[in-house]
Amino acid sequence: MFQRKFIPILRSSNSLPKIPLSRRIMNDKFTVLSYNMLSPSYMWPQVYTYVPDQYKDWNYRHTLLELELLDKYKADIMCVQEMTKRDYIDYWQLKLGTTIGYGSKFIAKSPPKYWERHLLDLDGVAIFYNLQKFDFISSSGIYLNEFLDVFNPEELQYLKEKTLELTDGAGIKIDEKTLFEILSVKNQVSLFVCLKHKETGQVFIIINTHLYWKYDEVKLSQCIIIMRELSKIIDELLQDVRHSKVKIIFAGDLNSTKDSLVVKFLEGQILSHGALNMVNPMRPYFNSSIYNKVPEDFFTNTCYSGKLKGIFDYLWYNDKDLSLTKILRGKEVSDELEALMEFGLPNKDHPSDHIPILTEFQILH
Repeated sequence: MFQRKFIPILRSSNSLPKIPLSRRIMNDKFTVLSYNMLSPSYMWPQVYTYVPDQYKDWNYRHTLLELELLDKYKADIMCVQEMTKRDYIDYWQLKLGTTIGYGSKFIAKSPPKYWERHLLDLDGVAIFYNLQKFDFISSSGIYLNEFLDVFNPEELQYLKEKTLELTDGAGIKIDEKTLFEILSVKNQVSLFVCLKHKETGQVFIIINTHLYWKYDEVKLSQCIIIMRELSKIIDELLQDVRHSKVKIIFAGDLNSTKDSLVVKFLEGQILSHGALNMVNPMRPYFNSSIYNKVPEDFFTNTCYSGKLKGIFDYLWYNDKDLSLTKILRGKEVSDELEALMEFGLPNKDHPSDHIPILTEFQILH
């Protein structure tokens, strides 16, 4: 197994942020992880034909996940996707809460029409946070299909008129529906947790989400919903006299490549798409993803699922608020798979078809 390296981000002295000496002695660094752990409900036999049965086994994969999250990485803030409600209640909430002193919040998706398993087996997103470094302030979770009222009348009309071809796994057209109809039934969620960094007193809102895996316009619309709702949450928070400013970390599996509509929207690259207002209201709060700060060859993919490979997992932040000081490089996993002549993940050493994104940040002011 190739060893992934948690390496410093090197900068020239001219690009280093100016941090007062009094602040340098403070414990103003913390680690953040984002990880799609691959729910056992989604270990589709038709997709993971390349994975030996013993490595598909949930008990085997769970043991590796425990090793990664509890021992190997143990980030101060962990944003996890595809965690089942059962697993959160029965294991992670208790284990992280009682053993290593972490608080946590979780939201499960609503059941889709095809769902035949127990409701506890539905997956969702969770945020875990180190209570030695952070105080909990508040949290909220939203079902994205219940927040279509964030769109104005002109945008809603566009959503109701724009049709998309629905395709099966082979890319063959099976139906056609409007964008509004699709958004109304998709069950993706987003979780917002507000924390106060004990040492510096800085207030953070951590967002974790997992966008739908197909159709760029669906993912774009879901991301717009999250950003507009986040804007409301911040406005309400800033009305509290105790909080004059907040910092944002936006994490998750966006199922979107770096040249996608979603990323362009988050970066503020384009201003309109059809009738959708593409101005990201949260752009002043984050201006960079981790991929803007590391060499291109640090990551080949973050997802290795059968034919679906790419950089889909993100951490966004404002580089005036936080300095990216270390990152867990991902190319070693690609090199490892090539050396083993394996098709994808999971495998003997990696429990998910995604790799964890792990970073260290320093608070600048």
